[in-house]
Amino acid sequence: MSSSVGSGSPSSTPRSIGNSVMHTKGIAHMLVWIPAELRPESFGLRREPMWDLASYLDQLRKRLTSFRQEHGFADDPNSWANLGQGAPEVDDDIKDSFPRPMTLDISVNSREYGPTAGIKSLRAAVANLYNAHHRQGKHSKYSYENVCIVPGGRAGLIRIAAVLGNAYLGFFIPDYTAYNEMLSLFRNFAAIPSPLHEDDGYHIHPQKISEEISRGTSVILTSNPRNPTGHVVANPELAEIQDLCRDRATLIMDEFYGGYNYTSNCDGSVVSAADNVQDVDEDDVLIIDGLTKRFRLPGWRIAWIVGPKEFIKAIGSCGSYLDGGANVPFQEAAVAMLEPNKVREEMKALQRHFLTKRDYVIGRLREIGFKIDDEHVPQSTFYIWLDLSGLPAGLNDGLNFFQKCLQERVIVVPGSEWRGTRHSRLG
Repeated sequence: MSSSVGSGSPSSTPRSIGNSVMHTKGIAHMLVWIPAELRPESFGLRREPMWDLASYLDQLRKRLTSFRQEHGFADDPNSWANLGQGAPEVDDDIKDSFPRPMTLDISVNSREYGPTAGIKSLRAAVANLYNAHHRQGKHSKYSYENVCIVPGGRAGLIRIAAVLGNAYLGFFIPDYTAYNEMLSLFRNFAAIPSPLHEDDGYHIHPQKISEEISRGTSVILTSNPRNPTGHVVANPELAEIQDLCRDRATLIMDEFYGGYNYTSNCDGSVVSAADNVQDVDEDDVLIIDGLTKRFRLPGWRIAWIVGPKEFIKAIGSCGSYLDGGANVPFQEAAVAMLEPNKVREEMKALQRHFLTKRDYVIGRLREIGFKIDDEHVPQSTFYIWLDLSGLPAGLNDGLNFFQKCLQERVIVVPGSEWRGTRHSRLG
């Protein structure tokens, strides 16, 4: 393994991951360039003396919430078109999807504190799922010791951050906005944002990864499939990225949208770096996923981290002082959901349903005049990263478009959440 972790104890000194660097306050305290039209004073937000990205985003979200309330969303939400959602529908109306439990059989054992790494039966079920879907024909297999159950994706990312040693941690813009807030909590690494280019659809290329490693980055965090663009880094490109990182950098893969895969004719296959791991205990690849997105159970707060045993042991231990572990009854109920054949059929149903929705929305947007090139059609997720640059002045930036949509009782998310001034995310 190229790098390693601490014991999980708050007083321990983690073994370093990559090069030692000076301690910083992370991305939330790095001053960043913000376009003039998105500076806080341009739309009524206060500017703090030590103004930074985290406070800017916090003020922006509060203002956007206020906009929705001012336009009456809270009074009659059913009369609105909410395209600002960050979660899938949770009902049982998707054709061929298995029905979710309506009641739980709560065991006596589940009344006790659960292990902070998760109950063994669920950890084993996750390992079996990955072996069945991603490790067929491979000598190295995952076991329950390669899995940690965590109370949601954010908790999982925070646990991972807690066990990292001194390092440069690279992440890409645009990506999941909670990375900024999460990284700001820790001073044991320097978080370095790296902008992607609009002209190639904000794609992560192997060359980009090679550049990050060459400049000293020893931990790389990214979503795949990607939020907000819906693009997928697939094989052989994904395998090349993992080869570049092997023995040189720890790769943290946020794969929550992996089930929403529209690149393989809705065959139920899931995008995952687990396909390319050579040795499950030697490759420094940490995969985070869960029930939230692809099983459409965001309220259950059940997620998992898959990776080398050494990492998983530390990640499990630090849960004792960070979050206390995931809810035991929901863990018990999740075990039966992860039978590999059942999951494959569920993913087929999911992909057919959301591909149909994607194609309908793309078609309607094109009909009313939005230019959406084929290469910018999302290959995954339930988001559309909508380019507004072709709209008339007053509509062609994220905030103005957001406000105009509110007047029509439509909710979207301004691209400024991801530093995309000329974009909006529809979901």
